[in-house]
Amino acid sequence: MDQGASVGKTRHDCAKDLWSICMEELKTIIPPPYFGTLIEHVKPLSIENSTLRIAVPNKFNKDIIESKFIAALTDCARRVSGKELELDLIVSPDAFTSDGNSAEVEQPISDNGSESQTRTYPETLRTPLLPEKPAPKRYTFENFVVGKGNRFAYYASLMVAEAPGQNYNPLFIYGGTGLGKTHLLLAIEDYAKRLNPQIRLKYVQTSTFIDEFIKTITLKKDRSAFDQKYIQNRIVLFDDIQALGGTDATQHKFFDIFNLLYSANSHIVLSSDRPPREIPHLSDRIQSRFEGGLNVDIAPPDLETRVAILYMKSKAEGVEIPDDAMLYIASQVESNIRTLEGLFLRVVASARLYGTKIDLAMVQEVLKDHVPETESKLSPTIELIQKVVSDYYGVSHAELVGNSRSRNLVHARQVAMYLCRDLTNETLISIGSNFGGRDHSTVLHSCKKVEEMIKESKDILHEVNELTNKINKSG
Repeated sequence: MDQGASVGKTRHDCAKDLWSICMEELKTIIPPPYFGTLIEHVKPLSIENSTLRIAVPNKFNKDIIESKFIAALTDCARRVSGKELELDLIVSPDAFTSDGNSAEVEQPISDNGSESQTRTYPETLRTPLLPEKPAPKRYTFENFVVGKGNRFAYYASLMVAEAPGQNYNPLFIYGGTGLGKTHLLLAIEDYAKRLNPQIRLKYVQTSTFIDEFIKTITLKKDRSAFDQKYIQNRIVLFDDIQALGGTDATQHKFFDIFNLLYSANSHIVLSSDRPPREIPHLSDRIQSRFEGGLNVDIAPPDLETRVAILYMKSKAEGVEIPDDAMLYIASQVESNIRTLEGLFLRVVASARLYGTKIDLAMVQEVLKDHVPETESKLSPTIELIQKVVSDYYGVSHAELVGNSRSRNLVHARQVAMYLCRDLTNETLISIGSNFGGRDHSTVLHSCKKVEEMIKESKDILHEVNELTNKINKSG
């Protein structure tokens, strides 16, 4: 740095100038997930004597930076300044609230690794007709919004992807439906492949694992071939492992595969809607294996995190939503990110299909019948949703959950499954079992199909809105 350029500047100004140059270099050195959630939001405070003081929002972030990146940050600051600087990391939440940033939420960076913007909103934003901008869902660490309820699970997952077999084996992530467990498992898969394209790994829904094993037994297939699909991998990710509790034969097979993977130092990651000891009918020895690793929960997102999620989605969709409207949407849902995203989808779809402006009044009108009036009101049940949908489309319950492929019944069935996923806390497995024992992948396909139809058709948007209104009133 030019020493003369600092004349007349405050210690804070000098620190800010130095750090802005460092950031450009650090962006090319530090892996994107860490840069976007840790380094990018560090704040320079001052340069005094030979010490550069920088602020971090919490002790958790400070510990990770000091353990993994302090040498890189120090070397960079010394090169840029031409001085033997030392870095002093100070936990200072206040430094992140004075300009509207949160001490509890780290902003995501874009999928291409470019620098993200801090979460600020213009005072007035109006979009007469929103452009179509398809946003393919990619479950990466970069587009996972980190908040205080999921921070530990996020960084544990990140470390597994970077160094499988070294720490937190097995990693057991648990929490309610729609809080991001599957996102983290798929982010591990994505990032591990980016770091090492040759790595062998497997993501599997536990229900799929069970179905494949039962078919192997029933059809008398080679069991060693079944085993090899799993034990040859460096990382194996089991989603919704709570489905394992049940058949003894399946648990025996899982236990054998788990032990083979663990002995080979392959990393095992599991997600569940509850901790190991609360999974019904789970054998003691499997529970013991699960509890022998790192068990970490994901808590429901606080308001600040929910706003950050909506902000990220609005960026991905290429839409601008006023601050007050964003806060209103975020305040309608407390425990399920999937439901929050569903409300956002309906607002954006309404704006695009009807050419209306997104402002607070519009959002309140679109969502007026989509959420319970009181916090204490329970979520509707699958049975209630099935009854309302059956009455609406004029079909019987047996037809709704049956196997008929007639166009009207398929449509009603898909809408019903979408509403079950959107309005309840049930898992895909649970929803599928209530629709004639369908696989979770069928439920997921139905939900995605309805989401696309909502974006493209005013009639479908109207149907879903009307059904949601009826369900909430019936509940």
